Amino acid sequence: MRVDTLIFGLLLACALVVILVRTRWIVLTMFFVGFVAVGLLFMHHVTSVLDLSF
Repeated sequence: MRVDTLIFGLLLACALVVILVRTRWIVLTMFFVGFVAVGLLFMHHVTSVLDLSF
């Protein structure tokens, strides 16, 4: 399974928790974990060299 699929699932779960759970710290923790995961995935891909020739 790809990492971006897992991150999308985490953000979807966070959205469901916003709707179903009234505890704010759970929502904020899940959102922060998702935000950090997206940032780490971005940092991994931003350092990749694109082999483009125009």
